[in-house]
Formats: sequence, structure tokens, C-alpha cells
Amino acid sequence: MEFSPTAATLPGIVAELGLVRAHGLLGLRSLELPLLHAASAAHGGGAGDGREIRPGAVETLLRDAVETLGGGDLQTAAAYTFGLTRGARESAAQDRRRRAAEVFRVSTERFRKHHEKVVLAETAEAVLGLCAAHGTAGGSAAAPARAAGPASLSPASLGPASLGPLPLDVVLGGTKARITLHTGPIEFVTGVDVLVSSENTYLEMSRTFRPTTSGALRRAAARQNAAGGIVDDVLVRELHDWLVRFAAPGLPVAPGTVVATSAGELASQGVRRIYHAATVVPRPDGGYDTTPAVVTKAVRQVFEEAAVERDGFAPPLTSLCLPVLGAGRGGLAPAASLRAMLAAIGPALAERPYWEVHLAVRRPEVARVVLDVLAEYRPTTAAHAQDAPAGRPEHARTADGRPED
Repeated sequence: MEFSPTAATLPGIVAELGLVRAHGLLGLRSLELPLLHAASAAHGGGAGDGREIRPGAVETLLRDAVETLGGGDLQTAAAYTFGLTRGARESAAQDRRRRAAEVFRVSTERFRKHHEKVVLAETAEAVLGLCAAHGTAGGSAAAPARAAGPASLSPASLGPASLGPLPLDVVLGGTKARITLHTGPIEFVTGVDVLVSSENTYLEMSRTFRPTTSGALRRAAARQNAAGGIVDDVLVRELHDWLVRFAAPGLPVAPGTVVATSAGELASQGVRRIYHAATVVPRPDGGYDTTPAVVTKAVRQVFEEAAVERDGFAPPLTSLCLPVLGAGRGGLAPAASLRAMLAAIGPALAERPYWEVHLAVRRPEVARVVLDVLAEYRPTTAAHAQDAPAGRPEHARTADGRPED
């Protein structure tokens, strides 16, 4: 039967990738991998029915899928996970897991409970993407996917490895800023004080299995037992406590409201706070609505909340990472959402230039849109050569990072 790549096949591919992770590339000849064999045949231009068992084709599929993950820590960890790195072909599963955990600077157990699951899911989606691209364009999809890369910010082309983390100098309303772009799951970002999650106006987080920023952060922050079961749904619990104290559970808050919680288990990655921005309004039909004005308001509130909390931490909070708010469930085009965000980021940095701003996007194709939009805010070559390379105005700074008067 012809292989048809759909979301329904995703759990099966994730399960087969789990077998590859456990047994390594040397086990491809003995493992039962019907979906991966069928996908590799489709990817290679064959019939895609999986009847011809070609372990080498599965390995090629895995390499091409991992190559499309956008560079950065996610791609590196996936390469270690499956033994695709040089010299790792014969490595034991526990050694590959340890190397992958080191990429994210987390313990092996922490990696097993969370990061590894995301690596498998992202690779499975990449496999489906390669098969779908073949079905629409014909031939192997791997080469175009690797060659395309993100849209460049300058005449020089940026390759896939440039996707994360990528610092970009821009000028927002006359204020110089440096925005660092991460391509990959936001819960993989390390060493940033505040991660921002997009929520609905009821402050109800997505379920942990949903492929959303909210669901991913909820899952990553939760405390889990040895079997991976959640024993403390940290972010949901703290949001509920906030609603009881300051609002009313079951009733919506105003669009643009921002609520701060702890980072839960994400503290092991250097994250100190999660800010929940109520950016989407649920519709009776199950969809969501938002507007650029709400996105701008939410980002403005993120900076206001951060300014209030900043000095309550030692050392003070200095960095924030935001997704492209409203561009998922909210239905906004990524370019429109980003422009609405920049409308708040520029004035915020003009007032408080000590903040380091990061953007996290899950997909390389959205990263290309982000790069295209940020290219519109690039300083001119001549002016940029005279400016300081830092992403903020040239002020002397005190020990805690504040600009001196």
C-alpha cells in the first residue's frame, strides 16, 4: 500500500524512531520499522510501500530529516540521539543520550523525561515533511530543504546552521537593538531569564501533548516521576493560584494581560520566570481570535512586568525570550505578528536598554519570515560600521547592568 504521510502516522513514526534511538544505526537491519521503510522509499522516489527493506535508505532518511531541523542545539542533539555524528555509529544508547543531554546542559534523566521526547517528535515531523515535499515536488526533498536556508539579511546567504542562536542588529524607532533568533522549541532555550508563553484569555494552558508553545512549556516545567508521569503541574497550579487571588477562575482576563509564574523544572536550564501573555480570545467554534493591537499590548506588558520583577532577583533579570505571539492559534500571519511585537520592543528598549531580547520560532520556514521582517529594520552599512556592535545604545553600565546617568 502506498505510504501517505499524514498527522495520523506521526505517533507510529515517533515509536519507530524510539527503537532506532535504543538500538542505534547498527540495529536497522534487524528492527521492524515498516513506517520508516515506507517513508524512506517515498523519500527516495520509490513506490513507498515499504516492501523492499533497505536499512541504508532509512539511515539516509534520518540524516536528511535531521538536516532540516534548522541547526542549533535541537539538530545537534538529534544527531547524537540517533548516532549520526562522526564516530557515534557503534555508541551505546546511554552514551548517545548522555552526549545529547550535554548539548542542552541538563542531566541525562532530565533529557530522557523531556528533551528526548521532543527530539523524537520533531524528527518524526521532519520525516513527514520530507515525504510530503516529495509528493508535491517529486524527487528527493532533502537537497532543496538544505539549500534553501533562511531568507538572508544581507547579500551574503545564511545557511541552515545560522538559524540558532543568531544575533541580529536592528534599529527600532531610532533605538539600536540586538535581537537573538533561536530556531527550535522555546523550551530548549537555555540561559535566558524569562520565557514568554501565549495563552488564551482564560489563562488555560494547552494540554501537554499539544504542539504549542503553551503545551510545551507546561510539559517542560512540570515535575515528573521516574516513569515520566506529571506529579506537579507547576505552571497550571500557579496560574490557578493567581486567578483565585487576583481575578476569578472560569472568567476571562483582559486581552494583553501578563501573569508571571516560576519556571518549575526549567530552572535547571537557567530559566527563572515564565510570563503568560493572554493574547488569544476563544471562539464558540473552538478557534481563537487576536489582533496586532493585542499583541503589542501583551509585549508591552511583558516588559512592564519584567521591570517590576527585575530587582527582586539576584542577579537582576536581564533577558527575555518571546515566541511570535498570535501567529499560531491566533491566526495572525507571522510577519504581522512580529511587526506588532517590534512596535512594543522598540520603545521598551529605548526606556530600558539593559534588556536582552530573544525570539524563538519552532519552524525554519517561520524563521525565514522573521529574518525577512528584521531585514527591514537593519541599520545601514555605513551607520552600522560606526555604531557599537552591542544591541543597545552606548551607555556606561553599572555592575548590575543598568546604564549610568
